[in-house]
Amino acid sequence: MSDALDTLLDEAIRHEHTVSLLYFEFFQAFPDDADLWWTLSVEENGHAGLLEAGRKVFGSEYGEEILPARVEYLIEANHMLEKLLEQMKEQPLSREAAFRTALEIETTTDGMIFENALQPAPDADAPAITERIRRDDLRHAAMIRAYMKEHGISKA
Repeated sequence: MSDALDTLLDEAIRHEHTVSLLYFEFFQAFPDDADLWWTLSVEENGHAGLLEAGRKVFGSEYGEEILPARVEYLIEANHMLEKLLEQMKEQPLSREAAFRTALEIETTTDGMIFENALQPAPDADAPAITERIRRDDLRHAAMIRAYMKEHGISKA
């Protein structure tokens, strides 16, 4: 696997771990919504594990099919998430802002990663990993939207 592909996978794994940490912070900050945030945090951590397993199981077959063109975007997204986690120590997000942030992550950042950056060949076994993560991201966005609607949380 090339250095660029390793970097992309490292950043994708870092992203999943960071999103998991963010959702865990929301879990702690918003006890009324704890079940949702816990579920999302655990699943995001699981995504990191899937990517790590994909690298180990499929090796170069997995790496050869990954397009490294978006590494810079992913690095910047990770930096922004880490900065947000740091800022939240000083000034926590409101409940509404937490939901909007999560929805943005699931629909924008994660969508970019798994629709445009991590695309193994259709005839390989590896697509099952990224397809699972992509489906989970879509499901996460739907869960967040439904929860917001059910609990009267503003999208604006």
